[in-house]
Amino acid sequence: MKHPPVEQILLEKNTPLTSEDKKLFAYFGEGAKIAPPFRILNPHRIHIGDRTSIREGAFINAFLDNRNLMNYIDRKYISDFDEADYLHKGEIFLGNEIQIGRFLLMSCTNRIELENNVLFSERVFVGDNNHTFSHPAVPIMQQPNKQGTPLFIGTGTWVGIGAALLAGTKLGRNCVVGANSVVADEFPDHSVIGMEKAKLLFKRHE
Repeated sequence: MKHPPVEQILLEKNTPLTSEDKKLFAYFGEGAKIAPPFRILNPHRIHIGDRTSIREGAFINAFLDNRNLMNYIDRKYISDFDEADYLHKGEIFLGNEIQIGRFLLMSCTNRIELENNVLFSERVFVGDNNHTFSHPAVPIMQQPNKQGTPLFIGTGTWVGIGAALLAGTKLGRNCVVGANSVVADEFPDHSVIGMEKAKLLFKRHE
């Protein structure tokens, strides 16, 4: 079944946001900042709270329509895919007074919500979805993203450098996520989450 076109907006700049750029967002808060360079897909589906700050190198994607990927699929496999699988309803809500370090990557096909006063270090990944890879002959980059499972980060939580917050993650208030942790579960308020520290595997020479 053919689906009508979906409005999409790409905001990609090496210069600061203008007042006109800020009007593109669902909401852009008082005193909020996004440092360039940045790449923001569909700002009209993104809420940026008051006094929230996002540092350089952010890629924030609220996916709506990825049907352009179908143009690259080998024609003999195109009937194996449905247009509807490439359509999404990504929505991102960032609360007030959030601080996000450099090189954020955020991928949303459903909903991502960060409550107030969340702190992210650098190189944090947040994704409510993932690539599908069910077709054995078609490159993964041409296959549709999964329909996301909502992701929620509670007030006052701190996420360490290099962490990955995956689909279905739900963190309560004032949690701590250690560096390079991979999180895909629900944790209550005040949880401290992390990987085991490095240990000796073997010695190359005695």
